[in-house]
Amino acid sequence: MKSIFLFAALCFTQFVMAQAPNANFTISDEDLILCEGDCIYVTNNSTGSDLTYLWSFQGATPATYVGQNPGPICFPLTSGSTPYAITLVATNPQGVTSTLTQFVTVNQTPTMNLTLSDTTAGAYVVINDTTIDMYQNAYLYAEGTPAGGNLYWYPSGVLSDSILGCAPCVAGDSLTVNPFYTTNYVATYTLNGCSVSDTVLVTVNFATQVVIALPNSFSPNGDGENDYFRVLTNVDKDHNFTNNGNNGFEEGGAIAELDLRIFNRYGQQVFRTTNPHEGWDGTFKGKPLNPATYTYILNFRTIDGRSGDRTGNVTLFR
Repeated sequence: MKSIFLFAALCFTQFVMAQAPNANFTISDEDLILCEGDCIYVTNNSTGSDLTYLWSFQGATPATYVGQNPGPICFPLTSGSTPYAITLVATNPQGVTSTLTQFVTVNQTPTMNLTLSDTTAGAYVVINDTTIDMYQNAYLYAEGTPAGGNLYWYPSGVLSDSILGCAPCVAGDSLTVNPFYTTNYVATYTLNGCSVSDTVLVTVNFATQVVIALPNSFSPNGDGENDYFRVLTNVDKDHNFTNNGNNGFEEGGAIAELDLRIFNRYGQQVFRTTNPHEGWDGTFKGKPLNPATYTYILNFRTIDGRSGDRTGNVTLFR
């Protein structure tokens, strides 16, 4: 009888041990390093039968949760880098518990002071945007807090390549820019994997300084002067003001898109182009046209996004 009792007790002990819980969970962020305000998810991987679960989240919202898998756990504002404990207690029906605690580090999100000046480098004023003339300088300045992070400058919408010669830039350094047309600059300050960004819009007085002109006559005789009828601007293809030929005008430098159509006196279209750098040589279907006055219709968009149209007459001389 005694042997039977010992055998039954041993079997019961083995049964209880077999049902002992093993608390286990994984955290969605593999690095276990977060920024203030971030939320994470945990996945319960505990083993055992008929377990109940009690979660506690130090410094987070919610602070506790009863159940298998809680929803998002969000961490508050913090100062510096702060470790927070996540604890899971798994309990079986016999009251046997298993506890696992893991830690996540929540880093302070930095702040940034973004300023600029449109006058003298170093004379910075806190303004959101500024307006400058073409080829005038604007001076950008950004400083992040706490110190020790990296600063990146980008044009708006292009977050893969730095444009200002430093990647990363030293926080606190000033940068001089002279955009050809209106540009939205983005400054991003990163510290311990946490980032803050701000933007500043530098508007360029483009329309008041760029001239778009069409000649009233041309002579396609092969002498290298006025051989083509084309759209002319005072900006070259490299976006520089030009003083070369045609009284300071070159073809199409300020034009992003155009549609130029030319008609004879009967209303027949004799030429059409959408290339800002292409001109009409006075031919139609490969044959020279007779000297006459022709009508043109021009629709265009400049490189700063301004749209316009022109109509007029041009005289073909031979």
